[in-house]
Amino acid sequence: MWTPIITELNKGQHIIISSHINPDCDALGSELALAYHLKAMGKEVSILNSDSIPPTYQFLDPDELIQLYAAHKHAATLAQADTIIVVDASGWKRLGKVGNDLSKTKAAIICIDHHPDGRPFADFSYVDANVVATGELIFDLITAMDGKITPLMAQALYAAISTDSGNFRFPKTGARTHRIIAELLEAGAEPARVYKLLYEQQSPELVRLEGEVLQHIQLAANGQIATIGISLDTLQKYHIQASALDGFSNLPQKVAGVKVAIFLVEQANNRVKVSFRSDGNVAVNTLAAKFGGGGHVPAAGATIAGRLEDVTQQLIKAAEALVENGRR
Repeated sequence: MWTPIITELNKGQHIIISSHINPDCDALGSELALAYHLKAMGKEVSILNSDSIPPTYQFLDPDELIQLYAAHKHAATLAQADTIIVVDASGWKRLGKVGNDLSKTKAAIICIDHHPDGRPFADFSYVDANVVATGELIFDLITAMDGKITPLMAQALYAAISTDSGNFRFPKTGARTHRIIAELLEAGAEPARVYKLLYEQQSPELVRLEGEVLQHIQLAANGQIATIGISLDTLQKYHIQASALDGFSNLPQKVAGVKVAIFLVEQANNRVKVSFRSDGNVAVNTLAAKFGGGGHVPAAGATIAGRLEDVTQQLIKAAEALVENGRR
């Protein structure tokens, strides 16, 4: 199963790893664990992303391996690369500006992902939509190559899997997930520290913002749909960057009876970033796909052009149809 990819990794010497825009813990943790593994094999490895690491996740990268891509700065790196690995994304577009430039290289392309809605674009792909996180696949690859999981790698993969599984509550979290977690704990992962750094380091302003948005939850479809929107003005009022809002997408699910939660953040240039969550019985990735996004049954996302108020109403209408049809 992994043999073609392992063969290619053994051949490669100058490797670039990249992942999607607005990187989450699964993307970052997968990149880092794989980079450490390949470096231990004597490879020259660069991690290039289009977006910076959100402040909440910076603890995962104490050695500052992840670089913010700049065409003028990394032109030589791209020219020298013989292998490119895309993790947690199935398509160049999802990578942003770095994806556009990587797609023009002559390097061998490897894709490792768990999203069900990607289209083939790589020379070698391992896509398994049945696992809860790409971090699981990276663990499998490293162990298949007889690699050693160091404490730093274990911490990165633990954060990847725990966050993408909704702290082990999403439907695809299985016995195998927990067996991997057990091995990561034995290798040095620290669950208490990861949880504290992810969820218990919020600024007073962020906590106050959470209180305000909870007061403005909109309910629809007899309480089956809950929506929260945050405007640019509100972010500026609390001096909060959008990258600090990780976890806010789950807030509407606090309300009993909610099947679909929609979290919207207004961006510049008349765009709205949207996160979808469900109770697992409604496939919100189909909702995201209608608006140019994608993801999984219980969690998906999209970026939509339009005013915050208009996009909110469009999404509520589409979500009502989805809930009414009982779409899975």
